[in-house]
Amino acid sequence: MRASDRTTAAVVLALFLAGFTLVPLTSDLRYLGASWGFLFVLGVASALLHRARLSAAAVLSVQVLIGALLSAALSLTLSWTGDPWYLHYLDLWQGGVEHMQTQGTPMDPNDGVILIFATAVAALLIITDLLATGLRRPAWTIAPLAALFLVPAIGLGTDTGVRSFLLVAIGYLAVLIADGLNTTGRWTRGLSRDSAETVGATPVVWRAATLIGVPALIGTLVLGSLLPTLSLSGLGIGNGAGGDGPLQLTDPSLDLRRNLNQPQDKEVIDYRTDAPGGLYLRLASLPQFNSSGWGNVQIRLNTGNQLPAVPGLSDTTGEQRNVTISVKDFASQYLPMPYAPRGFNAAGDWRYDANSLTVVNGANQASALRNLTYSVTSVDVTPSAAQLDKAVAGTPLDASITGAIPKDLPQDLITLTQDVVRGEDTPAGKAAAIQAYLRSGAFTYDVRPLPGNGYKALENFLLRDKRGYCEQFAASMAMMARIAGIPSRVSVGFLPGKQDGDTWRVSIREMHAWPELYFAGYGWVRFEPTPGSVTGSAPPWTVDTSNGPSTKPSEEPSVKPSEDEPSASAQATQAPVDPGTTSGDTATFPWGKTLAGSGVGLLVLLLLAAPATVRVRRRSARLAAGQLADDQVEAAWAEIRDTVLDYGGSWPSGSPHVISAEVAHRLDAEESAAMGQVATLVERSRYSRRFDDAAAAALVPQLTDEIRRGLAAPLSRRRRVLGLLVPRSLFRRGAREL
Repeated sequence: MRASDRTTAAVVLALFLAGFTLVPLTSDLRYLGASWGFLFVLGVASALLHRARLSAAAVLSVQVLIGALLSAALSLTLSWTGDPWYLHYLDLWQGGVEHMQTQGTPMDPNDGVILIFATAVAALLIITDLLATGLRRPAWTIAPLAALFLVPAIGLGTDTGVRSFLLVAIGYLAVLIADGLNTTGRWTRGLSRDSAETVGATPVVWRAATLIGVPALIGTLVLGSLLPTLSLSGLGIGNGAGGDGPLQLTDPSLDLRRNLNQPQDKEVIDYRTDAPGGLYLRLASLPQFNSSGWGNVQIRLNTGNQLPAVPGLSDTTGEQRNVTISVKDFASQYLPMPYAPRGFNAAGDWRYDANSLTVVNGANQASALRNLTYSVTSVDVTPSAAQLDKAVAGTPLDASITGAIPKDLPQDLITLTQDVVRGEDTPAGKAAAIQAYLRSGAFTYDVRPLPGNGYKALENFLLRDKRGYCEQFAASMAMMARIAGIPSRVSVGFLPGKQDGDTWRVSIREMHAWPELYFAGYGWVRFEPTPGSVTGSAPPWTVDTSNGPSTKPSEEPSVKPSEDEPSASAQATQAPVDPGTTSGDTATFPWGKTLAGSGVGLLVLLLLAAPATVRVRRRSARLAAGQLADDQVEAAWAEIRDTVLDYGGSWPSGSPHVISAEVAHRLDAEESAAMGQVATLVERSRYSRRFDDAAAAALVPQLTDEIRRGLAAPLSRRRRVLGLLVPRSLFRRGAREL
């Protein structure tokens, strides 16, 4: 097989494997078939172009043209209505981008997404081939291969997992092995041998791949099972399974977006309660706000089913109730519970965060919730409007997060908030004014808002089209509350549902988001800025009954009964507990972290040692006994050349004796004589009809060692260590001087 064919085949294999890393993003796998077709056509075309010995620029131009034609041809097979092809192509791209921005993962089928994914794989094939063959930098191909791995990891907050990394790693290793075999294949007898990278090194290539690649892949598997979850939530990085706390969890608002757009509604939760009224069932709270929007932060999980004191709650303002919840076909790593939970009884490994009182699966398994029945004891946080009006904005334990206002928050959002709360003196009055503004007729509930996220989404909703669903309403009120000086967070869960006798039934389209604001003495208090056509009446404690601003709460009819307002109670509870000192924690030696840290250190050492390992193995193969005389001489000459390069020198051009004279200037007399002897043997092996002086060739390894010591002697220790750890000879490509 030709060297270019081998490299092209390895590149195609690498992109074939890397394409599977996008599978977690979509429920429609048709993009795989399209991308395989692209890879086949581009692979064959690339191999033929390289055989034609065209320049790298010419090959790239033809590849881009073929890729563009393939992408355009694919678009014509995807719901084409007869419009001009270019308009249809642009519509598919625009629709695919909007679909990705508004869908959770796995995304519903969409023709635009198929086109985007398949075209992206083809584009990365072209880039990878350019690096591996055109620029002769196969080590750099990790960049385009890693791009496909990072898309689900960073772009949509999906669990990438160890398997995705292994697919990328195996593909990258294939490219490196192909390059090593190609280097070996360039070894020929005669003058061209100085352009060779190695001699007889095929076994070395495979041994190096085994010594470096296998431990690295095994290390990845070990670390994947030991490390805590590798996720940044909100619009963050995945949620791989991991060990004991601290954990970072996926953003439930992505599931919210997807579930509200389900083509068919279905019942997912039933519950019964021994107190009047339905309940908001909270999954999680998102306390962090920045340019990407609202998201989770790292939390520490505690074992046990009795939760600590409700943060900030000094008096019981509502009834304590017992709730029995039955989950149907719904999966989540969070346990749906009313706020504020005091205890729960659920089968499986469920743990709680003492600060947010969120309960999550300890093994990070969403499937553990499906078909689960469990009980919860909770207390209602329901102050009266008069009580809340006397309260000041409190300072929660995580005030540095829940009270933070980003420095880059657009000024127009700040100005709008100041206008809305103008004239209100109390925190409760400001919160009520914000809620009334958002529930007014100026805003329209729509599950398909303008595309965008973070600040752009807020500006679109508040300042432009004023259309959105609960996520936009909740995010906007939480942001405006912070500007008004009230700590806030966004909670995601379910509306109370519909009452059926003594059972409340909750459907998937009743997944919901709402803001929670922090008041001294009451802690986190729920508000409801989403219009009453969806949520019913606003909570009575959130309605300003005084002469407030001109914008009044919406008078829309209620479609769901509001919760009755229980009387306040003076019963005191414990003070809030610092989550770092919760009694559920057990002081044990952190074996998982220790082993994980050791594994990381070992993996880093393996990667750092990889170039030196390959270089040492190559030297051993070159200077090994038992080779033919001419091969022994040429191998030694190649070793001397690479030693000069490793130590920062340049290899002269010219005949062996000219090169010998140039290099000898850097050596002492004894090493200079050895260099002359090796140069003479090189010329004899190249120009004689038959060179079989085994006795002379047997001396070459010893002479080579002398020359290597002579080259290293005048160098500093730093230069010698650098030459060992980062040998330049391994990273140089292209023509070699004779």
